[in-house]
Amino acid sequence: DRHLKLHNPQVSELTFTNLFAWRNFYRFKSAEINGLLCIIARPCGSEPYALMPIGSLDSEVFEDTYKELRDYFKQMGWKPVFKKIAHDELVYFKTHVNSDEDMVYDRDNSDYLYSTMDLIHLKGKKYDGKRNHINKFKSKYDFSYVPLECSLIDECSRIMEEWCREKNCNCQEGDYCERQANMELLKNFRYLECKGALLYVNGRYEAFTAGEMLNGDTAVIHIEKANTAIPGLYTVINQQFLEKEWKDAAYVNREQDLGLEGMRKAKLSYNPLKMVDKYTVYTC
Repeated sequence: DRHLKLHNPQVSELTFTNLFAWRNFYRFKSAEINGLLCIIARPCGSEPYALMPIGSLDSEVFEDTYKELRDYFKQMGWKPVFKKIAHDELVYFKTHVNSDEDMVYDRDNSDYLYSTMDLIHLKGKKYDGKRNHINKFKSKYDFSYVPLECSLIDECSRIMEEWCREKNCNCQEGDYCERQANMELLKNFRYLECKGALLYVNGRYEAFTAGEMLNGDTAVIHIEKANTAIPGLYTVINQQFLEKEWKDAAYVNREQDLGLEGMRKAKLSYNPLKMVDKYTVYTC
């Protein structure tokens, strides 16, 4: 956590919660090199890669650290690859690639960044649809906002399991499994620096969400699950969670769309300020 605070991360992967929740899929290995936290991912069925070294960076420290990581990759018989690299961090790799073509834009894993106030107040014509969803929901349902406490983790797990049954997300060992990662977050919620909430709708918990601060001015939303049979429920929990918990954060990172058409359409419909572009870098 100390290294992350020094790094001021922009990409959603670089929080302790995210790294912890996804540790079983990515099979992370880590070491401190030259005062930087270096993490290598070894996902099942995919090439190993390194994340950006984490900590107080400068060119000299990065150069020495990069050389050690490169040598380790070569020792293991792996091609040196770095993933989830923010656009502003590409400058560190310029002398370690054959050409700019070796720095490949990863649209599917780039994050969506929004103005928190925009998503709380939903002002203007571009948010007409969102306000309509919320107004229809409020006219049809009795609901209450409930901050997430450990006593409500079982309700979140139930919502997650119901969502998974609808989406047929039966994960096998080695699969990219959102369900497993989300359950890890929930089971360890009391130990993580997260906030969460549920919506209680007509006598039943029907949606939950969880997030944390990514850096000094940006919150990141790790989970948002709801009963899709209730129109407007996702829009309401999105707006309520930001209003109740994150109004002091200037921005909110709502992570990536993974190249899924429906998710991309939904995230774009909230009018992001910008994308937090990520790259895969194939070094020499």
